[in-house]
Amino acid sequence: MPSAAAASETYQLGHHPSVVARHAKRTAETAAAFFLPFLKPGVRVLDVGCGPGSITSGFAQRVAPGETIGIDASSDVIEIASSLAGATTARNLTFEVGSIYEPRFAAGTFDAVFSHQVLQHLRRPVDALRQMRALLAPGGVLGVRVVDWGSAIFYPESEAMRRFVALQSDLAMRNGAEPNAGRYLRRWFREAGFGETRLTTSTESDADPDATRARAEMLAEWWLRSGFADRALECGIATRPDLESIAAACRAWGRDPDAFFCFSHTEVVAWKR
Repeated sequence: MPSAAAASETYQLGHHPSVVARHAKRTAETAAAFFLPFLKPGVRVLDVGCGPGSITSGFAQRVAPGETIGIDASSDVIEIASSLAGATTARNLTFEVGSIYEPRFAAGTFDAVFSHQVLQHLRRPVDALRQMRALLAPGGVLGVRVVDWGSAIFYPESEAMRRFVALQSDLAMRNGAEPNAGRYLRRWFREAGFGETRLTTSTESDADPDATRARAEMLAEWWLRSGFADRALECGIATRPDLESIAAACRAWGRDPDAFFCFSHTEVVAWKR
């Protein structure tokens, strides 16, 4: 049964197939390159908010025969991740439903803990980081990567794209979360009890016609069918005709031969001393 803490959190995109499919394209090499140098064969890894498990699977291959466990609050996405684990026949990889606020694992269980694009959705990111720290063995390493939506830029000028970024931020704040989480990471890690941290940044960009069309199609699907759309309607900050109009405008932006989109991620590696 989900805890009260876990139930209070809202993942505003939900797990519509368009969202899960996008997340399943992430790999350890593309999403966790900053963290991979600290993973060695034989270490035990926990991936917090693992989603469909594509990053987690990469960790399992890297640390084998060490155990890798992915947890997520959504039973639906854990079912998808578990099917992936079965397809890869990785004996050292498992997935389970779980909340970082109330993990079932004992303190000091893991040599490495990782979390990708989770903290910006949480009401209590510092508490989540404290729990991750507690789960680390002495000398263990934590890697976190989150987006900063305030860094998003796009061209050509598009009211639909401006509306997406604004609504993304509005809904996150209504959920008690922080859409510009990237800029807060150093502070949050310090408040969670970490001393030594290593901070880097990376950018994600769409700079060719295929990429901008794919981005636009993804955003259009989110506007029309994802939890993001449901939440916008529920809060009364958009109507169904609004969403349909914005989705069409997003697709038109993506087809522009000069279209460009970019935003930044903040990445932190920290150790439990």
